[in-house]
Amino acid sequence: MRKHLSLPTYYFGHVIAVLKSAGVQVDKWLASQDLNMDELTELDARVSVERFDALMKVVIENHGFEDFGISVGKRLELAHHGDFGLAVLNCASLKDVLDFHNQFISIRLPFVSFDYKLVNATVKIELQDKHWQMSLHRSVTEAICIAIVNMLHSINFQDASKIEILSASFDYSKPSYVAKYEAMKAKELKFEQAICSITFSDKYLQRALAMVDEFSFQRAIARCKKELEGYQQHTHSTKDAVYSLLCMDQGCTLSLEQVAERLFMSKRTLHRSLEAEGTSFKALLQKRRSDEAKRLLLIENMSISNVADELGYSDAANFRRAFKTWYGLSPRDWLKSKRG
Repeated sequence: MRKHLSLPTYYFGHVIAVLKSAGVQVDKWLASQDLNMDELTELDARVSVERFDALMKVVIENHGFEDFGISVGKRLELAHHGDFGLAVLNCASLKDVLDFHNQFISIRLPFVSFDYKLVNATVKIELQDKHWQMSLHRSVTEAICIAIVNMLHSINFQDASKIEILSASFDYSKPSYVAKYEAMKAKELKFEQAICSITFSDKYLQRALAMVDEFSFQRAIARCKKELEGYQQHTHSTKDAVYSLLCMDQGCTLSLEQVAERLFMSKRTLHRSLEAEGTSFKALLQKRRSDEAKRLLLIENMSISNVADELGYSDAANFRRAFKTWYGLSPRDWLKSKRG
């Protein structure tokens, strides 16, 4: 069962700086949710999601600060992310940087998933906001995308090359202040897309970063792991954490061992935790596969063999048997019923 959800106050300093520059009375703003600066600056301070959302709505709706996300995002440089940023600076390659984000982004941006794909000689970073809606969704997305772009541009490769952002895509309509999206530093902007993404050439993916210090990386990642463990303990049940991993791209092909490793657990501990919550890894994997199977089957030109591969089945026959167990029909008959 999901516990009371809260957010770290890690970036509140940047939010407050933007508000002060806009003439907002910060103390009064915080007091509207029974908060004060002393509480926000305490070690490991957190704010409930309800309070955070209420504070952001006041800024965006009551003060008319529509481009608030842009203003905050422009302030977020790699040096502002603490141990997270230190670990990024000391990754061996850009691929390691992206894998690190995939694993640890929740310690800085809860409710946002980070993934990347290789598509037609490009790297496509995909972001999914699992909580915020409408104006809050747009503001949070803007801040995150600019922070990621700033991170990409701050990376120093051994060959002194710099990343060029080919496109930035967003799952909402073009805002009236679109001229301020120059902060995205992208050659092309796309709106009303299926998912938010940032795209650049895959030629950078395996390039080595300059001035990497393995000792600093190991210290930073150890602290990030500890922070992630605390986040998972306070915000998610083990069942939630496992299912979130299975919902990521290629999550349906993850094994029990791989999931346990990503959650920093032994297989035995993971099994016992799920058992205590009345479920199992096998049950969660089957649920995820059964849901994803329907979506994949409806994609044009997606064969049953392709779907079986995407879901991690060794052959199409095994997938057909599993599908009939879930829905009482073969994949082909199920498709006929839907199209009919």
